Amino acid sequence: MKRLLTIGFCVLAFPTLANEAANSLKSKLSQLHSFQADFEQQVTDGQGQAVQHAQGTLHLQQPDKLRWELKTPDEALLIADGQTVWHVDPFVSQAIALDQQGAIENNPLILLAQPDSHLWQDFTVSQESSGYLIRSKSDNSQIDTLTLTFDGQTLLSLSLLDRQQQKSVLNFRDIKQNIDLPAALFKFTLPEGYELDDQRQVQTGNLQKP
Repeated sequence: MKRLLTIGFCVLAFPTLANEAANSLKSKLSQLHSFQADFEQQVTDGQGQAVQHAQGTLHLQQPDKLRWELKTPDEALLIADGQTVWHVDPFVSQAIALDQQGAIENNPLILLAQPDSHLWQDFTVSQESSGYLIRSKSDNSQIDTLTLTFDGQTLLSLSLLDRQQQKSVLNFRDIKQNIDLPAALFKFTLPEGYELDDQRQVQTGNLQKP
């Protein structure tokens, strides 16, 4: 009987602890109106072998706006402007346009830009010594877990683990939070000579205009 009571207590306690972790993270993110930082990115495969080391910058503006720019060893740019996600590859002079709502579905990164989103119900949040562990409830999510590490209210790092067990860790430096960011950071204009692969779809099945 004692064991059954213990199991019953755990069943009741786990949702409460999960809610506390989610509420704690929401509180931090709700105060993160903007974020700017340089980062060092380390990517390892499922066996822990180094795949890539890169450097870049990250800009975040709530709600819904993000700019992720890799500078070395290969340039790449991702801009989320609130409606469209732009993937820019200078190596092949191509930009891919995706509908943002569809592109972010089941992606825990969206929680950084939408701390009040209803999408929180699609994820579980637990608090660990290393920070907050966020996991999608959907098996269709390409990202298995997202871990956010804070020092007080300052976001220090994030770690992404995908379904193939490839891990990407970003450690931030020169961090600036809640500063005014230029609106131009989150606007995209197709460079001259670039090809546009427009994959945005409206309900009628027609392509949206860039």
